[in-house]
Amino acid sequence: MLGERIKQIRKQKKMTQTDVATGIITKSMLSMIENGKATPSLPALQAIARRLQVTVEELMLDPRDVQMRKLIETIRSRDTPYHSDEKVQEILRPYLVPETNSYWQGQVFHEYGDALRMSDPELGLTYFEKAEQVFQQLGRQDEQLLAQIAKVYFLFNLKRTKEAYELIEIMDVPREIPLAPKTYLKFQILRVLRSSMFDDHYAEAIALLREGVQYMREQDVYYHVISFQRFLGLFLYLEGEVEQSQREFDRLEQFFAFSETTAVGRIEVDLTKGLIAIFENDTNGMQIAWENLVAVAIDDAKHYIGQLEVHLLVNGIELPNQTLQQSVDKIWEMQDAWLAASGFDQAMMLRTLVLAMQQGVGQERLEDVQRLKDELQSERLRDEIEREIQALVNVQ
Repeated sequence: MLGERIKQIRKQKKMTQTDVATGIITKSMLSMIENGKATPSLPALQAIARRLQVTVEELMLDPRDVQMRKLIETIRSRDTPYHSDEKVQEILRPYLVPETNSYWQGQVFHEYGDALRMSDPELGLTYFEKAEQVFQQLGRQDEQLLAQIAKVYFLFNLKRTKEAYELIEIMDVPREIPLAPKTYLKFQILRVLRSSMFDDHYAEAIALLREGVQYMREQDVYYHVISFQRFLGLFLYLEGEVEQSQREFDRLEQFFAFSETTAVGRIEVDLTKGLIAIFENDTNGMQIAWENLVAVAIDDAKHYIGQLEVHLLVNGIELPNQTLQQSVDKIWEMQDAWLAASGFDQAMMLRTLVLAMQQGVGQERLEDVQRLKDELQSERLRDEIEREIQALVNVQ
């Protein structure tokens, strides 16, 4: 295979065997290599690659693997031209077959599965499983675990929470081989979500988050730092540690001041602060969060904007050209988005809808709220919403 690749590239570049071999090996030795009768030493292979103006990896890999690698790297780059899931599906589809047991084939399966998140998540699960099998056979522990993590989030989105919970429990995390920082932090966040959203153990979630923050400091890597810090701030608040919670948000502000971050990261923090303001019934905090979200005008945040508007309007804060019904409509319009979020986010949306119903708006969808409440994994969250629904029904 190696010899065939050298020969193929040499001919593509219109070079003779003498052109390639001179000063490296004899012409006859190159001929033997190209015919599969000899193997070059590593220094000779490196010199041949330089002469052909390719990398050693390109000589060693199947051409199809080289193409798949370039596509995956382009898709995952910051300046990728492939911004839509549909486009990613389109460019990767030709590489789904024939199925091979190569690393980049596994990455194609994973990326293709991820691009099916909205259009066909059930099929997406199938491709994550294909990726997992490839990486398991190759002994790639990190990539195998990342495919499992992706499966968990898809199962959550499909409301197959019991399966998601069971998968987290049986995930095979190698003890003898340290995980890459990105993999470790992704898995740690998953453990946090499990303990906080499904077991209602905020204290355990806080401990896991602090482990992750300490790990980032020790490793000098800050992947997911915004998620870790904002979740830590939220859960500390929910545990009654208000001052510690504020310190975590202060640290995030310092992070924003001295590092480059995406608009999405800033929005996530504003959303979390808005949630805390709702808990505190702090209309000033709610209004600041609402103004920040409206300013960036991102459609994906429309339900959060509607949520803040409901609480502001119920508290007597006038908003320009905005009615309670319009705000409730924003929440229902984005139902698919918040149902794909955590159980905590879902519960907060349902409580907001019940609050609007207490003002006489949106009561025609009470049965929908009750049904969605019953689907929540957390017994505590279900009970809280049920009490609010009963209070509404008793008033009626």
